[in-house]
Amino acid sequence: MATSDEGMSNSQQMMVDNSDVRDESNGPALTNSSIGSNNILQASDISSGVSIHAEPIKQKIIDLAYSAMDELFKIGIAGEPLWQTQKGNYLETLDEIEYLRQFGQIDEKLKDDIVNFAEVGEPQSLLPSAESSKPNPSTSNVTMSPTLQVESSRDMAYINMSPIKLIELLMDMNQFPGMFFNIVSRATMLGTLLDGVEGSNNGKLQVMSAELHLPTPFVPARDCYFARYCKLLPYNIWGVVDVSLEKVFPSASSNYRRRPSGCLIMEMSNGISKVVWVEHVEADHSKVNEQFQPLVTTGFAFSATRWISSLVGDDEWCETLKRPTFVTFDGDRMMRSFCADISASARNPWRQIRSVHGSIDMSFIVKNNTIDLGKPTGTTVVFATSLRLNASPNQLFNFLRHESSRRKWDLLSRHLSVEEFAFMTDGKNIKNRVSLIRTFISEDKTETYYLQKSYTDSTAFYVIYAPLDEAAFEHLANGSNPDVVMILPSGFVILPAELPGDDDGGNGAGSILTIAFHIIENNAVTEFIHPQSVEIIKNIIKGTVSSIRDAVLYNNHFNNWMDE
Repeated sequence: MATSDEGMSNSQQMMVDNSDVRDESNGPALTNSSIGSNNILQASDISSGVSIHAEPIKQKIIDLAYSAMDELFKIGIAGEPLWQTQKGNYLETLDEIEYLRQFGQIDEKLKDDIVNFAEVGEPQSLLPSAESSKPNPSTSNVTMSPTLQVESSRDMAYINMSPIKLIELLMDMNQFPGMFFNIVSRATMLGTLLDGVEGSNNGKLQVMSAELHLPTPFVPARDCYFARYCKLLPYNIWGVVDVSLEKVFPSASSNYRRRPSGCLIMEMSNGISKVVWVEHVEADHSKVNEQFQPLVTTGFAFSATRWISSLVGDDEWCETLKRPTFVTFDGDRMMRSFCADISASARNPWRQIRSVHGSIDMSFIVKNNTIDLGKPTGTTVVFATSLRLNASPNQLFNFLRHESSRRKWDLLSRHLSVEEFAFMTDGKNIKNRVSLIRTFISEDKTETYYLQKSYTDSTAFYVIYAPLDEAAFEHLANGSNPDVVMILPSGFVILPAELPGDDDGGNGAGSILTIAFHIIENNAVTEFIHPQSVEIIKNIIKGTVSSIRDAVLYNNHFNNWMDE
């Protein structure tokens, strides 16, 4: 994946005439026949009982989608001064003053005042009353909320997939959440307002809802209702744009709004796709855990880079699937399951365990499985905590993933030998791998088998594992269907404590580590866990945290893990 500096110099090759791209000559006529007939929903799913198919609601959504595509196209291909690279790191963000000047629909006098302030630094009655700065609601995509903060970012990558296939994945709500499983908790299509030309996705307009998360219980999930519009633009560039529906349904979302965001996709001569992704949103930062504030408030936590990294990861995994190997599917399934289990999704009603003086904070959820053949039937409990460590994400990742250091943090392996006896790489990075690990006292007596997936991209590091009994191991080793092997993943997510710098490679100072253990607990119910079970898991988490902290603080050998 290219860095933003490199990527945007490439994306500027996509510069074309910035004329209005809302030309509907290639799109469907706005007739009743172009409205999807299979998704007649009532607006109780969005607001107070108004159908999304009723006029003038439908036309407002259509107009908003056209305007959003126009904006995405323009900001997606623009360079400076609209886009600025933050000093000291690679995150490319919108200059909000320049954005307001181009897209805010504010009067010329205010534009002059803003520009003068930006250039001279003199606050001459600068920032105006709410009335004088209010955007024109019928034409502007700028939504102003006093409780929400603006986040913006852009990134680019080349994906080994055709634009048509990418478009299908983005427009299909059965496939879209799976492609971005470490971001999207759920996505639901609420209705189709416009069908595409001749059954294609060109010109297709959907109304949908989605919930987005960071892979930790300690950052609130973001939920939103929005329109998603797909169109083939000039110069054979495809656009897929999202825009929130607060202009149409003012109460649709309270903590998160999507200004025109999405991607531009161009087919390259060698059959791959060049993807430029833009995220431009408003979000509530007030309930974010203090440890995660720097990542969230800078926009990095939910940045375009995360979406691009997920695309790249999915692309690499598709290549991995082509190899004959017996651990492939479970490695991916295990990671998907883990990300779903530890998110702050509404489906995960986390409850806090009150800490006593000097102890760490922990949260838990109780889950009950009756239908998933890939997990144990019955009640299970996920316990999680997070902490900041003075070690780089890359060091911490290598320390936690490597079999030779497992005994230093895994209490169950403390007095055992540990061996990685089989592995399969996932992509070009040899550290991204699915491994089979065993712990043993003697060569002829294995105590436990583990399936482990270690994975890193430009935004996060994962070490996820699940114990396997001998029958499950034999099942995998014999090449049988891995989807029915019961796995209960535990593991770690490592995020940078601060916004990563240029060419940092995960070696910056400080990490935020989320630890999650998933255990079987048949005596638990939603409101109650047996006190003995709570004490056991608290001791395991405390012991694990203490072991990792000791390794960071006192073990000189820990420093060697940076280059492993």
